[in-house]
Amino acid sequence: MFHSTGTLLTAALLGLTATVGWAGPAAAAPIRSAGAPTVSVSRLVLEPTERGYRGSLRVTVTNKSDSMDHFTFRIREAVAGSFSGGPESLCDPDGVSEGLLVRSCAFPGNAELAPGERRQATVEFQVLTNPRTYPMIADGGLVTVQSTNVGPLETIPFSARFRSLDGTPTSPQAYVQDTRTNASVELVGPVTDGPENTRRVPFRVRYSGDARQLGNSLTATQLPAGSTILFTEPFDGPVYGSQAFVPGGLLMQGEERDVALYITRPTNPADESTPITLELATHYWMETVPDVDPSDNTVTFTLALPTS
Repeated sequence: MFHSTGTLLTAALLGLTATVGWAGPAAAAPIRSAGAPTVSVSRLVLEPTERGYRGSLRVTVTNKSDSMDHFTFRIREAVAGSFSGGPESLCDPDGVSEGLLVRSCAFPGNAELAPGERRQATVEFQVLTNPRTYPMIADGGLVTVQSTNVGPLETIPFSARFRSLDGTPTSPQAYVQDTRTNASVELVGPVTDGPENTRRVPFRVRYSGDARQLGNSLTATQLPAGSTILFTEPFDGPVYGSQAFVPGGLLMQGEERDVALYITRPTNPADESTPITLELATHYWMETVPDVDPSDNTVTFTLALPTS
């Protein structure tokens, strides 16, 4: 049941790992002796914040056997793209099941438990959608704890419960996530000189919906000879290619973010007037998420400085 297929976000975005299945949406616990390990999972309550909803889920295992045992667990999120990490979320990407991300996780500290010992792990979630005046719920979460001695224990389903803006959790409506993005990119200023023989090109990216996302890329095509994206502003490490990811992490519903690309000048100065097309795309695991209006996902510019 546990099979780690990768640990890097870039691997997920580039499709270097496979989609995984799950052994039943709500598999019953196997018959175990009274001295077998036990598992419990807390409720996942998502609180409205200034940036979407946040909440955490606690997974607890107790070694009730009479021997040492080692434990890990596998978790599927209830809302697509909602894993947010955290200091105790010791989880690696492990594929997608029914469109929902899966993580293989470790318990904090030494995951080997002595007889009678108990260990708890906390996994954090964030849903980047505008908080509502009414409570909501999303089903589909699953947790399976793995024992080295026993094998898979029970698979426990869980829901993500969204509190309303006034804190009400009761009588929730179903949370319906966008299936297509509504993103756009535009040029927002003149091209200027940058460091390291570059030209600074400023853009504004907007993310209007709450569709699933793991990253948003900006890809330049028709780059003239000698030109490459060197780095971004805000700085997010060197690029040295034609594609950069929008710096600053995932985009909140309705968020606008100003970014700049620093592109090296072409080998031939005459090529500074060559039109370059920049395309914005939203990535989720091995797919590019379709956009409701692809026409505003591209913009054309040149590296030529404006004439005075």
